[in-house]
Amino acid sequence: MDRVPGVGRLLLALLAACAAPLHAFTSNTGGASAQFLRVGVGARALGMGEAYGPVAEGAESIYWNPAGSAMLQGPDLAYSHSESMTFFHHDYLAYAHPVRALRGTLGVSGAFFYQDSLNAVDNTNRTVGSFQPHSEVLSLSYARAFDIDDEALTRDREYFGPMWNHPGAVRPLYPEEDFWHGRLAFGFAGKYVKETLYRRSASALALDGGILYRHHDYERLHASLVFRNLGTAMRFIQESEKLPLELAGGLSYDARFSADRRVLLAVEAAQPYYGPPYGKVGAEYSAPVSDRYTMAFRLGYKTVSLAELGPLAGLTAGVGVGTQRLSLDFGFQLLGDLGESYRLGANIRF
Repeated sequence: MDRVPGVGRLLLALLAACAAPLHAFTSNTGGASAQFLRVGVGARALGMGEAYGPVAEGAESIYWNPAGSAMLQGPDLAYSHSESMTFFHHDYLAYAHPVRALRGTLGVSGAFFYQDSLNAVDNTNRTVGSFQPHSEVLSLSYARAFDIDDEALTRDREYFGPMWNHPGAVRPLYPEEDFWHGRLAFGFAGKYVKETLYRRSASALALDGGILYRHHDYERLHASLVFRNLGTAMRFIQESEKLPLELAGGLSYDARFSADRRVLLAVEAAQPYYGPPYGKVGAEYSAPVSDRYTMAFRLGYKTVSLAELGPLAGLTAGVGVGTQRLSLDFGFQLLGDLGESYRLGANIRF
């Protein structure tokens, strides 16, 4: 029996679930607070158009898809610094550590978003000082991965090999009987969010969550579903506004031409609570340049800024170099009349 139709049904179901607009969501783009939570992290992710939910590798997965940290084989430390429009700055630091006793991975991360100092003026337009708006978020995450096979069928397969004996008959064990069997990872990240503007501040609690799924027969294909910033409203003085809740789903495919040459393709569709849906696509080619170093080249595109800033806005690219333990990355995004956004990143694997 042909196995492709079954997998096709799975992919169509995932794409329909993640790409269809939700009627409860609204087009009021100015209705959410803490927009800095939508500033992505990691230079590698930016170079791939931030289509990173289905990729989610390393400690940076705490932001993009907490389920990704469940795949770590050892501790991982990530740092990135972003510059946008010359006066917006963003720093991110994350650490993830597999804990055998918990059968999963614990992670912690922090992000600091700030801009250049602004003049403080009184009601007569007289300068009385200066202030620097800033925002912070602290996260604590947990992720776990497990197989969703039928244990009895797995034992039978191992014992009988490619054939399954039945009374009076012998029939093959076709993989389509294991349609949903594969590797599933899930993860959650609790967050404390705070924004400060002059002498006023507001805070909120939020939750991120996601899953990564890989079918046993198609191990190079990953599917993801993620939600971000589900939480309490932030209250400045008398006004309260919700956080920028977002749902996203994506697919990635790891094509390997040889043991050390890799092409990674990713696509993701996102639906914010406030604003229209948008898409992200990205690609990465990596190959060794010596016995020790590997180079990576990336290209991506995001449609989130297309209508306001022109067709080239949203184009991203990046480059990286790394060893088995350390990687350094650089990425940038065109922002039309607003200039460019740059991001530097480093990742250490212990």
